[in-house]
Amino acid sequence: MKLHQLRYFQEVCRQHSITKAAEELHISQPAVSAAIRELEEEFGLKLFKRSHKKLVLTTEGSYFSLEVEELLQKANQIADDMTRLQKKNTSIRVGLPPMMEALEIPFLALFHRKHPEIRLELHHGNSLSLRKALQDGRIDIAIVSGKGADQDDMATRAMKHCEIVYCVSRSHPLARETAISIPQLAQEDLVEIENSQKFRETVLERFHQDHCTPRIQWSTSQLYTKIQLLRSGVAGGFLYRAVAEREPDLVPLSLTPPLYYEIEMLWQNSALENETIRTFLEFAQEHGTIEKP
Repeated sequence: MKLHQLRYFQEVCRQHSITKAAEELHISQPAVSAAIRELEEEFGLKLFKRSHKKLVLTTEGSYFSLEVEELLQKANQIADDMTRLQKKNTSIRVGLPPMMEALEIPFLALFHRKHPEIRLELHHGNSLSLRKALQDGRIDIAIVSGKGADQDDMATRAMKHCEIVYCVSRSHPLARETAISIPQLAQEDLVEIENSQKFRETVLERFHQDHCTPRIQWSTSQLYTKIQLLRSGVAGGFLYRAVAEREPDLVPLSLTPPLYYEIEMLWQNSALENETIRTFLEFAQEHGTIEKP
């Protein structure tokens, strides 16, 4: 008994005709007839009888039809499950906050060029929501702020210290400066990104330490929009230096003293059983993106 025989049998049941079943299956009529004959010979039972020019099930055929329906449903389910597993094993779900995505795109592009067979799915959110998504198994890798609490089921590797700089357009009066203090910025209009929670908290903490209140006049959820506002000169704002230096129309200014932000990569300990994720982590280690254990 083979799956194709069961599928042919099922279609004959639906069509009440070998000819129509063959047309529906896009195969030859003799192939369908042979499959039915082979099943009947294997069981020593007649599965169909002819009635009013139609094929109808015998009593034994009716019982067999119910079993075939269940078997084929199970076979289809197994096929779907294996397809999902194959897809999961050749893709990696990476979670990044908006500004960190811009920072890590060169590394992700380099990985893709080296391993084009592995598909990268980018998921967005703030550091807190991405940690939760990782814990729930909705993403495989999280690249987030390094200020989260450690968890026993999570592996963590430090990535880098990123300088946070104040950015203005080249036509801005402050563009001639090389560094600037928070008190100097207290009267400047700022644009912020709403869903970069940890990044925002880091900047606000520096203002608090210097007993200043930022003048946040613009707010957006899109890094692209923030950069366009900075280019236009309507406000200044904070970016990672590596991101700012890719924008020729922006001038990055270090704070005095400089402000740094820690980034780490997280994954579940059990993820190392997945060869695709191991490949990604080994690549990150080889290229100095994450520290060696």
